[in-house]
Amino acid sequence: MAEKKSKSRRRLWIILGLVGAFLLYGYAVQETDVDLAEVQSETRRASLVRIMRNLAQPNLITFDDAEVVISADVLVPCPASGVGPEADTSGAAYIVVEPSCADPGDAVTITGVGFEAEARGNTTFRPDSEFDVTRQLEGFTPDSDGNFTITAELPNRTSEKPQQIEATTRVQVGSWLNREVVWTDINANGLRDEQAMPESGTLEMDVPSLLTIPGAGLVLVEDGESVQTLALGDDFVATSGPAEDLNMSAGVVAESDFEVVSAKQDGTVVLSGPGGADLTGVEILLYDPANGNRGATHSTADQFAHSPRISDNAKETWDKIIETVFMAFLATTLGLLIALPMSFLAARNLMKDIRTTVTNLSLNLLAIPIGGLIGLYLSRWARSWASNLESDWFRFALVVLIPLGLIYALRAILKEEDAEAPTSRERAVQTAVFIAAGFVVALWGFILAAFLINAGTSMGWGFIGNFVAIIGEVIRLLLPVFAIAGAIGMMMNLGSKLGFALNDRLEGAAIRAVNLPLAAAAGAIIAMMIGAVIDWFYQFENLWTSRYIPAIIGALIGIYLAARVKKSEGVGVGMIVYYMARTLFNTLRSIEPLVMVIVFVVWVGFGPFAGSLALSLHTAAALSKLYSEQVESVASGPIEAVRATGATRMQTIIYGVVPQIVPPYLSFTMYRWDINVRMSTIIGFAGGGGIGFLLQQNINLLQYRDAAAQMLAIAIVVATMDWISARLRERLV
Repeated sequence: MAEKKSKSRRRLWIILGLVGAFLLYGYAVQETDVDLAEVQSETRRASLVRIMRNLAQPNLITFDDAEVVISADVLVPCPASGVGPEADTSGAAYIVVEPSCADPGDAVTITGVGFEAEARGNTTFRPDSEFDVTRQLEGFTPDSDGNFTITAELPNRTSEKPQQIEATTRVQVGSWLNREVVWTDINANGLRDEQAMPESGTLEMDVPSLLTIPGAGLVLVEDGESVQTLALGDDFVATSGPAEDLNMSAGVVAESDFEVVSAKQDGTVVLSGPGGADLTGVEILLYDPANGNRGATHSTADQFAHSPRISDNAKETWDKIIETVFMAFLATTLGLLIALPMSFLAARNLMKDIRTTVTNLSLNLLAIPIGGLIGLYLSRWARSWASNLESDWFRFALVVLIPLGLIYALRAILKEEDAEAPTSRERAVQTAVFIAAGFVVALWGFILAAFLINAGTSMGWGFIGNFVAIIGEVIRLLLPVFAIAGAIGMMMNLGSKLGFALNDRLEGAAIRAVNLPLAAAAGAIIAMMIGAVIDWFYQFENLWTSRYIPAIIGALIGIYLAARVKKSEGVGVGMIVYYMARTLFNTLRSIEPLVMVIVFVVWVGFGPFAGSLALSLHTAAALSKLYSEQVESVASGPIEAVRATGATRMQTIIYGVVPQIVPPYLSFTMYRWDINVRMSTIIGFAGGGGIGFLLQQNINLLQYRDAAAQMLAIAIVVATMDWISARLRERLV
C-alpha cells in the first residue's frame, strides 16, 4: 500500500513538473517574441541567402576587371531592299540581331555567343551621331555555355547609315597562374605615367588645372607632407618670396629629393629629382590665390598593379588582427600581474586561519593613512629633486651608483643570522636607515624614469626606442603608488611590532583600556576615508554627512569590537580580506568590458590602448576568481608537510601551493588570452580599437564579404591559440 502511494506521488510530481516546464517555456517564448511567420517570409529568406553567400566569400583576393564590348550593325529603318547588314560571327564572341533592320519601336532579338559564363552585362544602342552617346536597352546574364538571348525595343533614332547594338560585359583580368599588370590612369591625363623618375632626373608633366586658375599657387606634396610651396606669376614661372595671397611662404618648407623647377602657361610642370626615385607618393596640389581655396591634386605617377592580388581589405584585416592579438596579449599580461598576488588573498584555505589581536589590527589601520601621507610626500620630494638633474650622463651614473651604495649600507647595518638580537638603539637606527633607503629608492626610480624617457626618445630605434620611453613613463607614473604602498607597509610593520610589545606586557583591563581608544580612532579614521571616497562620487558637500557621521559610526564599531573580542581569540582579518577581495572581483566581473571601454575611451582616447585597459581590468577580476578557486582545491598534504617544518606563511605558499597550481594557471591564462581576442571584436564597437572597429564598420555598411574576412581571421587566431595552449599543457602536466 505504501509503495502504491509512493508511485502515485512520484507520478504526480512528474506531471506537475511537466506542466510547470510547459508554462515556463510558454512564457519564455512570449517574452522573447518568437515569430515563426517572420522566419517564413520570402523577403527575409532572400536577404538571409544573400548575406550567407556573402559571408561564405570573404574578400581576400582582388581581381581587376576589363570592359568587353561586342557590337553588331543594325539599320533603322529598313532600306528599300528590306535587307539589313549581315552579322559578323568570325570572332570568339559575337552577337546577332534579328532582324538586322527594323522600324523605331520594333522589337528585335539579340543573341550572344561565346561570352564569359554568368558574367552579367548590358545591351545599349549607339546611334549615328557626332557625339559619344548611347541608349540603354536590356540587361543579360550568359548561361553556363556563355550564350544568351534577349528581346529589346529599338529607340526612335533613324539614319541611313548602320547603327550599332553593343553588348558590354566586365571580365576578370588574369589568374594566379598568369597574373597581368593593370594600369589605372590616376591623374586622368591619358598618358602612361611611370612610377619611377626618368634616369635624366627631370620629369615634364601636363597639369591642365593650371590653365583654369590664373596665377595659381602650387604645393609639392610627398607622402602627404608639403615639401615646397610656390607662388606663380602671370607667366606661370616659379617666383621666390612670400606668397601673400596664399597665406603661405614660397620656397622649400621641408627636406625632399624632389623640386618643382618651372610651371608654364600651357600647364606644363617640370619636376626634378634623383633618377629612378619612386614617385608614387609625390603629388602637385593647387591653390586659387583669389580665394585661397584648395584646387585639384595631380598625381605624378599612375597606378600599376597585378591582377589578381591580395585585397586591400585582407591587408587591413591582417594589420588589425595583429593589433588585436597584441592588444589582448597586453591586457592578459596586465591582468595576470594583478591577479597573481590577489588570488592568494581570495583563497579561503589560506586566509581562514589568519587572526590578529585588536591592538595589532587598530595600529595597522592607523598606519594606513599615516604611511600613505609619508609615501606621498616622499615621492613628491624625490620627483622634485630628480627633475633638477639635466645631464643624461649624470643620471646614468646615479642609476648605477645608487643601488650599489644601498646594498653596501644595508649590509653594514644588518646583522648576520647567527648574531645577537639587535638592541633598541640598533633597531631605531635600522628603522631610520630603512626610511632613508625608501626615499633614496624613490629618488633612484625617478632618475631612472627620466633617463629611460630621454634615451628612448633620442635613440631613434623605432618601436624599441618607443618601448624604452614607455617603460620610463610607466615607472614615473607608478612610482608614487609603490612609494605609498611601501610606506604603508613599513608603518604597518612598526604598528605590528608595537602591538606585539603591548600584548606581551599588558593583560586584562590594562590591554582593554589601550584597545578601546585605539579601536575607536582606527574605526573613525577608516570610516572617514570611506566617507571621503563616497563624497567624491556623489558630492554631498556636507561635512556631517561625509565625515562626522561616518567617523562616529566607525568609532562606535571599533569600541564594540574592542569590548567583545577576547585577547586569546583575536579578529579573523583573513576572512575579512577574503570577503572584500571576493566582492571586488565579483563587482568587476559583472561590468562588461564594453562598458569599461567607454570610460577608458574618455580617459585615454579612442584606440587599442583604451581597449587594452578595459580588457586588463576585466581579466584581472576573472583570473583572480579562477586562480583563487584553484588554490582552494589544492591538496592539503603538501601544505601541512611544509608547515610541519616550521616554514613561514610565504614559504608555505611557495613550496606547498605554487608547485600544484602552475599547470592550471598556465591553462587559465592562455584561455583568457583567447577570450580577450574574441572580446576585442565587441569592445571595438565602442572605440576600443582592434579588429572589432573594422568589423563593425563593414557590417554597418552592409559589406558582408569584407566582414567575413575579419570573422575568418578571428576564427584562425582563436584556433591557433587553442592549439598552442594544448601543446603547452601537454608539456607541463
